[in-house]
Amino acid sequence: MLNLFDFGTPAATFEMPGRLDEISGLAITADGRLFGHNDERGTVHEIDRTSGEVGKRFSIGDPPLQADFEGLAVAGERFFLVTSAGLLHEFREVGDRGTSPHRVTDLGIGGACEVEGLDYDARSGALLVACKVTSSPDRGSLVVHRVPLDPERPRPAPLEISRAQLPAFDLPTDFQPSSIAVSPAGTLLLASAAPEALIEVNDAGRVIAGIDLPDRRHPQTEGLAIGPDGRLYLSDEQNGQPGQVTAYGPIPVDRVTP
Repeated sequence: MLNLFDFGTPAATFEMPGRLDEISGLAITADGRLFGHNDERGTVHEIDRTSGEVGKRFSIGDPPLQADFEGLAVAGERFFLVTSAGLLHEFREVGDRGTSPHRVTDLGIGGACEVEGLDYDARSGALLVACKVTSSPDRGSLVVHRVPLDPERPRPAPLEISRAQLPAFDLPTDFQPSSIAVSPAGTLLLASAAPEALIEVNDAGRVIAGIDLPDRRHPQTEGLAIGPDGRLYLSDEQNGQPGQVTAYGPIPVDRVTP
């Protein structure tokens, strides 16, 4: 999947307004709208995928809840924000500048996992929670927890991705996940803010692709999403430059290697 994108030339780069200087997670709704959030407040913002204009916003809490929010996911009409400590906030979309009722679930992983990424896997009906830092399991692996939306279903064991695989793609073993997304092919994409990189992983935890991200273009990648237009969207918090969203399109057909 990663080898299908033209990372040499962005399709578009959008500078975010001040309210999204600390833009973190990204998520796409079923009808193709892009949303992002600031990592310090429980407010989500709609971002036009064509123009980059930031329009509608709505919040949980009045005033908006303040916490270390590190990931956003959408499952049908259900929105989710997760904190670094593993507190999952569920809510629904409301009107511009509205306040949405929400409920909080402790995922029970905060003691072993510093959460930095969230997405929804429709195939398994589960949220995917990526750990930036983990103390358990501690087997030299990147760890992704899988949390079924149905509370009656047992929680599967975490997906472990051995760091020993990374040098084969010229990537350092200190890769630290900062976001996660399920690709249309069913593989998982994980971004790292430091070192700046992207990897693609299959269901068995095998790394099947990996690339460096140029730090001048991606000083602190914190969000990742794939749109219905076939573009890959990355968000970067301000780090010497304003927050931004960058879109990468597919490699032109005449440049695809057979």
